[in-house]
Amino acid sequence: MDIQALKKVSELDVFSLLVFKLIYETGFANFAAKELAVSAPKISRCLTSLRAIFNDELFFRRQQGLKPTPLAERLYLPVCQLCDMVSKIERVADDRLSHHQTPILHIAVSPSIITSVAIALSNIPREIIGKVKLHSWQADTEELIYNGELDFGIGFETQDAHGLEASPIANVRSLCVVGNVNHVFWAGAEHIKLEDIIQHSIVYLRCKGFNNRIDPLELYCQTDGLLLEDIECVRNLEDWYWHMLTMDSLAITICNEGSFAQQIPQLRVERLPDSEFNKLNNVMAMPSYCLIERAEHYRRYSSDMKQMIIDIIKLLLV
Repeated sequence: MDIQALKKVSELDVFSLLVFKLIYETGFANFAAKELAVSAPKISRCLTSLRAIFNDELFFRRQQGLKPTPLAERLYLPVCQLCDMVSKIERVADDRLSHHQTPILHIAVSPSIITSVAIALSNIPREIIGKVKLHSWQADTEELIYNGELDFGIGFETQDAHGLEASPIANVRSLCVVGNVNHVFWAGAEHIKLEDIIQHSIVYLRCKGFNNRIDPLELYCQTDGLLLEDIECVRNLEDWYWHMLTMDSLAITICNEGSFAQQIPQLRVERLPDSEFNKLNNVMAMPSYCLIERAEHYRRYSSDMKQMIIDIIKLLLV
């Protein structure tokens, strides 16, 4: 037994072998990245690892693409056989999973509506929708969806959603004001106006793709020459709630999410009049929530499941 050869084989991983196979067959690393739905740097790292394991260049760059070395030529057939074997194992495991366990659906959701979505999903019988794990939208969410670590996302269409498809669902059409029930603002809240709101401390929940650079209220004040002395952004719902409860701040949010804030006895929620909503909408159009997903042949969920989620979001934003 060749110990060194065995050691090399033990260092291999299936994904890197798939990278090798695709580059060999196509001659292009970017094709492998697209086919495997990963980033180009990840393909480059796999290729570097393979070259180190086999102590061989494996592929030379030529004008027509990457050309295999003699060693790569000899490796191709056994690599194909190994990939086929792994594929058969995967099919057996998937069949067993489908008979004994419903896969968990992983969905990233904008923090602006994640509570509403979670409660709506909790009301659907589990035998219909199965288990759904929600993930609050983060800076790397698009990459996680692209790499298949998340199934899809409910967020806003952004410029860096590389290789992903974004399908508009619905627009925000109303907003509400939230604050501590004992806040002095409520003493004169019969006719809510933005000019009165900005006299107090403001907190807003930062959501990537919408107000991560500037919030509509802040932009409205800049546009109309109004003084907004105290505005602070937070990145998660817990901080948003705590800020209102302990810092005497006011917040503006979508009405459905506000209805859940109202269930906290110490918070009061009032709808923003249409005239005030339009002031914000005129300086920064309210965002369109989108379903963001990979190309169709990479999806692990049914079109019925997808439509069910879309219908839930539409109802939340009515």
